[in-house]
Amino acid sequence: MRRWWWVWAALACLTALAPSNLPPLGEAAAPELSAAKASPSGGRLEGARRWEGALTRQSDSAYCLNDWPLPYPVYRFQTGDVDGDGSEDALVGVVKSTRFHPEQGRRLFIFKQVDGHARPMWLGSRLGGVLVDFRFADGRIRAMETTPDSSSYAVSEYRWRDFGPYFERFLIKNTDKTTAIKYLNQ
Repeated sequence: MRRWWWVWAALACLTALAPSNLPPLGEAAAPELSAAKASPSGGRLEGARRWEGALTRQSDSAYCLNDWPLPYPVYRFQTGDVDGDGSEDALVGVVKSTRFHPEQGRRLFIFKQVDGHARPMWLGSRLGGVLVDFRFADGRIRAMETTPDSSSYAVSEYRWRDFGPYFERFLIKNTDKTTAIKYLNQ
């Protein structure tokens, strides 16, 4: 069975998929497809180099992270030490459906690099609310989330715990989109 998985993975990386018809999900949707990450002093973090060039575009809606196929549109790519082990991890925002949430939506995937290969740490279907966008800042995942009807927005912070991100606190909740974007980008 393991052998067939790798065959599928290789084919998914090589196969060009049809362009996505998904409309943009808001102003915070601009792709950030660079692994560059600045340190507080303004210099580059050494660990970020490990992910440079790791995300390659196969077509309009298919990417590969090192050898890991991502046959989905990518709206955000950042690096940071998510689990606190001293090595840079990759945070990838993809648009896809999941088994438990069959509607197309923004999801967060987190990868670790092991011997030059991307290995998943967490392939999330949902954080707290409906994910609009995220950033990695100060050792936390900062997520802009909304209600299912998009009537209210919140910006939450998550920290890594054992299996995945856990909710730590709200930076702001029950607010409008413009204010939430400002808090997300702080």
